[in-house]
Amino acid sequence: MPGAPPLGPPALGAPAPALSEVEGSSRPTREAPGARASGPLMMRVGRPRSGVPAGPFDFAQGRRRRSQWTLSAVVTAAVLLATLPTAGGSPPVPFDLRDPALLCRGLSGKAGRSATLRDFAAGLSGDVQLAQATKVDIEDELDLFEKLGLMEGHLMIGKALLDARMVSDALPHFGHPVSEIYDYLKPVFKVRNHPEFEADLRDLEARARSAPDAPATATAYDAVLARIDGLRRTIPASLSGSPGFVVRGIALMMEAAADDLAESIEKGRVANSVEYHDALGFARYADKVLAANRALLGDKAAGIATELKFTLSAFPSLKPPEQPPHSAADLTAAAGRVKELAK
Repeated sequence: MPGAPPLGPPALGAPAPALSEVEGSSRPTREAPGARASGPLMMRVGRPRSGVPAGPFDFAQGRRRRSQWTLSAVVTAAVLLATLPTAGGSPPVPFDLRDPALLCRGLSGKAGRSATLRDFAAGLSGDVQLAQATKVDIEDELDLFEKLGLMEGHLMIGKALLDARMVSDALPHFGHPVSEIYDYLKPVFKVRNHPEFEADLRDLEARARSAPDAPATATAYDAVLARIDGLRRTIPASLSGSPGFVVRGIALMMEAAADDLAESIEKGRVANSVEYHDALGFARYADKVLAANRALLGDKAAGIATELKFTLSAFPSLKPPEQPPHSAADLTAAAGRVKELAK
């Protein structure tokens, strides 16, 4: 299709047992084989949307009951990272990614599906022509697109902060892809017969910590982005080449940026730089998707570009401003206008 990335259909193996949730618990459980056949990504928690009733595991509720949530096993097992030595030559000061201040609040230490994502996927499923063209689970594919976007958005802002010599600000964003997203994606690799890249992510994280300016770190960064893109290319071309799918994917990333900007603000001021940078990374990734798909999106591209320009203007610099130029509600509204362009 014109403008579509050269994606091919996935090499599917036998579907993995689906994950579901037990009411009253944030721990996923496996359903009996055949109980559900909608793909490997079944965890039903995610980012909240105002006005959308939260399910038992929506992040709107997860944030309200944050003290009751436990971190995923990979975070619990994560080793302590260290910042670079200070100018005076003192030993590195260790920090623990389990520290709540370093978590991506939008994920509460966990990845999952939001009511918004399910709503977007349902709208896409309503496209009769698209539904006839593909036999895949649209929600699974949109979920994968979003989670890989979150992963790449973290790395993009981490690299930008490294390049600006803001190393302490950068390090959490090299840890989040492993500690908060990778475990959620693990079932996908087997189902899609795709090689894992956890070791690559951890190697990049270590290089960012120990040698942020080294050419080898930049090389490792490019290699990880290529691995992420390889998994993204398992999304069937019938979807990746669909303007409706791409527009909804961009809108999801814009929603993520709005959510994390909201999480960064306390009493009208930016109080959490990790969340501010998360939001900026997600907005930049959305802009990257637009740039790669302008031909595919045709007349819709100009409208999306306008909304993204507005969204990006909420982040005037890498250093968080005392007050953001736009509210999180303004960014949510911009994402909603982009979603409307998918119709």
